[in-house]
Amino acid sequence: MSPPVQYGGDEVGAVVLDIGSGTVRAGYAGEDAPKTLFPTAYSTVPSSDPSQPPTHVHGVASQLYRPHGTIQSFVSDGIVTDWNAAERAINHAFSDRMRLKSLEEYPLLVTEASWNTKENREKMCEIAFEKWQTPAYYSVDKSVMSAFASGKGSALIIDVGEDLTSVVPIYDGFVLRKAIQKQAVAGSLISEVLLQQLQSQNIPVTPRYLVKTKEAVAPDTPSNASLREERRPNPSDPNAATTPSYHRSQELKVMHEMKETVCEVLTPTWDDSAAQQKPTRPFEFPDGYNSSFSTLRLTAPEILFNPSRFLPQQFTTRPAPPSLSTIASHPPSAFLPLQRLIANSLQQIDPDLQATLLGNIVVTGGTTLLPGFVERLQNEISSIAPGVKVKIHAPANSSERTHSSWLGGSILASLGTFHQLWIGKDEYQEFGKSVVHRRGK
Repeated sequence: MSPPVQYGGDEVGAVVLDIGSGTVRAGYAGEDAPKTLFPTAYSTVPSSDPSQPPTHVHGVASQLYRPHGTIQSFVSDGIVTDWNAAERAINHAFSDRMRLKSLEEYPLLVTEASWNTKENREKMCEIAFEKWQTPAYYSVDKSVMSAFASGKGSALIIDVGEDLTSVVPIYDGFVLRKAIQKQAVAGSLISEVLLQQLQSQNIPVTPRYLVKTKEAVAPDTPSNASLREERRPNPSDPNAATTPSYHRSQELKVMHEMKETVCEVLTPTWDDSAAQQKPTRPFEFPDGYNSSFSTLRLTAPEILFNPSRFLPQQFTTRPAPPSLSTIASHPPSAFLPLQRLIANSLQQIDPDLQATLLGNIVVTGGTTLLPGFVERLQNEISSIAPGVKVKIHAPANSSERTHSSWLGGSILASLGTFHQLWIGKDEYQEFGKSVVHRRGK
């Protein structure tokens, strides 16, 4: 076997790539934030010439209105499911955003979900060496990197992101895989519930792309806006310029803004009378309609902690997202409260380790930035583990909270002591893409 390639942290900078459920992050090792980040969702626009292939648009430009453009993501269940789209997104990150023609001078560190597949690991390794010509490569576990970014070798990583909530126990830098729990109750589902509740109350949600002009109106009065009639969606017309997937994505974008503006997690636990007494918060929609919201802003995020009561039935009967792994993933019909996911995970762990993990809980993911989330989580975990000291690490900096796996990779790849772990190009050429299993973990 060839000797391992050596890249000391002070000799050459590495590039770190982190593909999450909702966001692609890329940047240079040693920096405290990604150089670029953009949605995993992308736009596909058919050509006016049927003989020509469609145009695919990645990055923030994918959200711009394009007639007949559809929106989809190349990530499902936290892992890549469309490698053609993934390669285009990686090219956009490196070529268009970071202005790199190749990675010939840069080792590449890639993060991956704890339940990533063998085939996916090999494919990413192959892309790194064959397409981007990186001289060295390594893949790391996202949850381990989140623990590393928090300065912890052992931790219970609670990640509530855009599409997934996962509970991953880490002990001495290793993932305890049998104890992983995950389910599709996260930020995007909260946004969908918000939209459904508003529509049930006949509150119109007009996405920004439809609004031409607007004027200020009094609260709870109809909007006074001029709309772009040619862009109005028509679900009954398959040839309509605005596709259902694009319109839906723009509606949920408004709900994402609303969620960040008005939503709050009730503490220390859910209480009907306390919810009624909470003050209202105002929100203005893109067309100028504005109102103040009371219990709705509390019940939507409550699905994280009490889905059986607050998640509408229509969301529990729809098909589960495709899962390519054997990790415990709960279907919509069996969604569990977050505290129950944590309890299930702890039950799969040696009792001697439970106190260590409960004393080193790390929360990550943009949805955990909801006001009251950390306090509520502290109370819920204390109730399922009475008598045990529960300590939660939750960075106040939103960038650290949402990009913790990238940040951990940035720190790791910049360490001089890490240089012996890189998989060199000579090893790849000798063993092929399966080398990632020999050296990657």
